[in-house]
Amino acid sequence: MLRPGHFFRHDKTAEVITNHPVILTIAVCIAWTLFGLTGHDPWKSEEAVFMGHLSQLKDTSFYFELLGLEEIPLAGPLFYAASLGFIELFSPMLAAHDAARLTMAIWLLSTFLFVGLTANELWGRSQSWLAPLLLLGSVGLIVKSHQISATPLLMAGLSIFFYGLSLAPRLSIIGGLWLGAGTSIIVLGTTIQNIFIPIVTITLIALANFRYRGFRFLNSLCIGALVTLVLVGIWLIVLYQFDPSLPLLWIPYAWDGAFHLFRSPSLDDLAYPLSIFPWFTWPTWIFVFWSIWIEGRDGLKRKELQLPIILLLSMMLVLGFTGINKESGLAPILLPLALIGSIAATRIPRGAGNALYWFAVMTALFFTIAAWIYFSASYFGFPQELSAHLSNLQPGYQPGNRIIGILIGAAMSITWFLLLFNLKRRPERSVVIWAINLTFGWMLAVILLFHWIDERKTYAPMVKSIMLQLDAEHDCIITQVGPAQRGLIQYFGGIETTNIYLDNNSQNCNYLIYQDRQDDDNHIGAPWELIWEGGRSGDRDERYRLYKRDSRPK
Repeated sequence: MLRPGHFFRHDKTAEVITNHPVILTIAVCIAWTLFGLTGHDPWKSEEAVFMGHLSQLKDTSFYFELLGLEEIPLAGPLFYAASLGFIELFSPMLAAHDAARLTMAIWLLSTFLFVGLTANELWGRSQSWLAPLLLLGSVGLIVKSHQISATPLLMAGLSIFFYGLSLAPRLSIIGGLWLGAGTSIIVLGTTIQNIFIPIVTITLIALANFRYRGFRFLNSLCIGALVTLVLVGIWLIVLYQFDPSLPLLWIPYAWDGAFHLFRSPSLDDLAYPLSIFPWFTWPTWIFVFWSIWIEGRDGLKRKELQLPIILLLSMMLVLGFTGINKESGLAPILLPLALIGSIAATRIPRGAGNALYWFAVMTALFFTIAAWIYFSASYFGFPQELSAHLSNLQPGYQPGNRIIGILIGAAMSITWFLLLFNLKRRPERSVVIWAINLTFGWMLAVILLFHWIDERKTYAPMVKSIMLQLDAEHDCIITQVGPAQRGLIQYFGGIETTNIYLDNNSQNCNYLIYQDRQDDDNHIGAPWELIWEGGRSGDRDERYRLYKRDSRPK
């Protein structure tokens, strides 16, 4: 207990928090998930590409346009249908990108729920809330989870599938239903190559554990396969009713896109995930190693430990052969790591638990103070040197009226501080405090800093400036930019573009948007005429040029 802790401790509050950890876990998971989903533009990332796709997909022609996208979709029809549905549902209240991001809350909360159910099935009640907290507390999960991405949907599908797998030996019918539901989400919501994760997992667990070689598990597999076939069949029927040729287009289209992703892993493919693993899985990997150590050889013979280890191996195998070149691609491995780590969360040595506790407190305190200092510099202009640095990074930044944000941030900081003194000393306290600190830190960053970050990262003003240069009536527009930038141009500009090669005259495009660097001196000659040049405010790297085709007779 922090000293003098008795000044800030309320015994009844501490008793309620200690005796109702499930309620605390639910509150933390909901707060962590919802904060940061709305209130900022799409940034240059995977969500920029998704918003470009979503801006092209219209309600009436969604199914046809999904198969006709110039770029291969990064997700399945379930992902796009859910995003478009939320955009339509919240269109009077929220911007399209904010509404689409709310679907991430559905997938993330489903993941936390089924990870907890799986841990409860494998080890018992304590792990049912410790496993979600370990998953939430993994630093890597926060990186892309609050942006539009297919990764949270994949994690939801895998967590549901894994719950069915853990349940199948005891309740074969219910386990089979959950197996089918999870597999269907993976097939219809993500790219098809992810289906190999359940396939490899089932194969390996059947080889490793006799309980997965009997008639009951075979019954679960048949039920799961039937559920998957029915749900995929419904999707194909919908396609057929829209256009009888679409089912025959979707099946090879989906599988071709999947198999093209598989390749022999190179050293670079393996080096990247290994290089980010220590911080990406922090602090979960500490509990993983300790769990395996204390379980020993006897633990490896039981399905309770075999299941998450085999799921981890299956993920590493499939993801390794598809190449992980971004942080979000590594996120699914956090699921089995959280399940394994929850075994030792209540049995970690007292000294190690206290060390992690104090590290969590000191880290949270440092970042809380840093967040307030940076906010003060951007809003009040103090400290002056930091304020001048931020102004140099983002010229012309207008903070607006942030009084409500200040009050909310102050309330959060006080609540976090008081909560530190109302967590009783228990074996799992280090896990709880780390998850709480990460959640409050994330919420404070959203409230205080996201306004400035959004002003720096948004492409909306630049795209609007480009749109002002276009004639009201124009033919197609060529974009020679990155995939994310193209998606943002399509979304903010409300236009469709093509990325045909510059020398291709088969389309009579009369505008060209070209991207290079500020220090490059590239010039595009006839028949193109430069009419605009610029970039994002404060961006010293990217430069964009708008050209118009010279239609004057030669």
